[in-house]
Amino acid sequence: MTGGMSINYGTLTGYIYEDSLRSEANRIGENYWYAYMEEIMDEMGLRAAKLTRGDLSDPGRIAALRYLFIGDFTLSVKEKAALREWVQAGGTLIGFATIGADDLFAIEPVGRWKQADGPFTIAAYYRFNAAGVPADPQYGFHGAMVPILSPEVILLGKEENGAFGSLLQVAWRRDTGHEAIARRTLGNGQTYYFGFNLPHSIWAMHQGRPVDRDYDGDGLYRFNDAVVFSRSIGLDLPVADYWLQFLETILIQTPQPFLHQLPPLKDGTLPDMLFHIGGDDECTPGIQVKSSDYFKEKGLPYQINLMPDRSGKFAIDKEEYEAIKQNGHDPSLHFDFVGQYRHYNEADMKRQLDQYLEAFGEVPVATVNHCSMATGWAEQARWASALGMRGDNTRVHSFVPPDNGINLMGFGFGTCYPHFVYDDYKHDNKRLDYVNIPIVFFEPRIYMETEEQDLARIRGALDRAAHFGWTLNLFIHPIYVVDEQHTPFCWPAVDEMLRYTAEKKYNVALHSTNQVCDWWFDRAASTVKLNGAFGTFGAKGSSASVSVKADHADGVFVKFPLNAGSSGEAVYTVDGRKRNAVVKRQNGIPWLFCQVPQGVHEIEVRFE
Repeated sequence: MTGGMSINYGTLTGYIYEDSLRSEANRIGENYWYAYMEEIMDEMGLRAAKLTRGDLSDPGRIAALRYLFIGDFTLSVKEKAALREWVQAGGTLIGFATIGADDLFAIEPVGRWKQADGPFTIAAYYRFNAAGVPADPQYGFHGAMVPILSPEVILLGKEENGAFGSLLQVAWRRDTGHEAIARRTLGNGQTYYFGFNLPHSIWAMHQGRPVDRDYDGDGLYRFNDAVVFSRSIGLDLPVADYWLQFLETILIQTPQPFLHQLPPLKDGTLPDMLFHIGGDDECTPGIQVKSSDYFKEKGLPYQINLMPDRSGKFAIDKEEYEAIKQNGHDPSLHFDFVGQYRHYNEADMKRQLDQYLEAFGEVPVATVNHCSMATGWAEQARWASALGMRGDNTRVHSFVPPDNGINLMGFGFGTCYPHFVYDDYKHDNKRLDYVNIPIVFFEPRIYMETEEQDLARIRGALDRAAHFGWTLNLFIHPIYVVDEQHTPFCWPAVDEMLRYTAEKKYNVALHSTNQVCDWWFDRAASTVKLNGAFGTFGAKGSSASVSVKADHADGVFVKFPLNAGSSGEAVYTVDGRKRNAVVKRQNGIPWLFCQVPQGVHEIEVRFE
């Protein structure tokens, strides 16, 4: 490449972002969906460089990058020329419905589909190829059918060398015979073209549609109304995570450091999965401390969400509240906004928060809404974050009906991981200091008449959680671990989880929902900076150096992908002190994990 001096951003990945495009979209009453690139990078654990189109005018400003994302805007002739030169020198360019760059990406659009009923409707489906790889969609995107939510879907001609799957129409999921993703080799580099706005898809899945009407006809405004998926494909696959895992396969072709989605255990070891367990007391007296005692005896975390009655009183007093905390468990607030066709507001939220503060003297961290009540889109996150709360665990796992999805597991918002909420176009699409925390496994049970299926569901959930490294929410109301009418079905399910994880020797991080919420904030504030180029990372004698800032009390894991040809034993040093790295698969990919304690540290990884 020619041009100015190369800039080291401390990362191999960057994305072009123009805030003027966000301002213009907001001005005409639209969300700027590409703004969600920040969240996509955060969930994947990449600390990508945020660049502007002006950076394309100087080749030195992108020379050190190996991956660059661009959105659905029109490239100028000069920008295309700069990007072509960068790709030919070894870069990988990923475009999301980028306009005016057909020659750069070597695509020939053969048609276009418009989103039928607004920005939160499914425009098409995509089925990933499964040839030559294990094809169980429960354990990866290969062979899975995933939705596309995008204002426009560009139909691309199929090429044998570049096809990743098939584009399906919404009606009957018929194969169109076209592609939606195209790959091209150009000089020493390559391009990937997505014929749709992937950040739009992920954002709409994660945050759901605005709860502005009763979409499922149950007479209530609930988070079930926010789910953008249909019953025709169900909720049993984390389809938003699958899109990110596909991106991951692109971004690990040249190894680079990522921040792991799970925190270290207290002893610094690597967990296979994370459990966080919580439930709502629904203002039922006599069950809170008893349920906390039950989970303490099992050695499990627990969070009890406390609901006020109509007079603002809670079912426990401050002494019982402190007893729960002494058990190592977390109380929080269970908002009650229930009412037929009722939208709650900020004053409703503040009134119940004030009742909680008066009773217990602490601002809750991650809360839950009774009966999964919801309103609007980003309003709750905006109000709650302004009042000092940090997250919500009402992101449901199932459709309605059933009204109470007991013994069901699902991904109503396409993911198991927390994610930050982004505000609407009226509020500049800003990232709010507030996370949505999905419910994944709701009230696991083992019934005599369905014992085989129930055991399979529990074991399958744990096996999948270990395969992917999930943050697995187990939502269990305290009444079900106390009331003798329910304990014969609830207790065996909890015992089976403990038995099976011990049998499989799974290493499980155990958190309350509050702790998961705080972890996700700390992870977002943590950084990893690559010091120089990787070279042939993974080969015997190779090394890499990174600077890490770990905000969480237990530190973080920095992980590096290990590609074919990796050899030698991996060791690393933290500020010069030698440690042994751990090699483990996540999402079917081998990774090298390095535990980094809280603080700022210099890390060197070597293959000996």
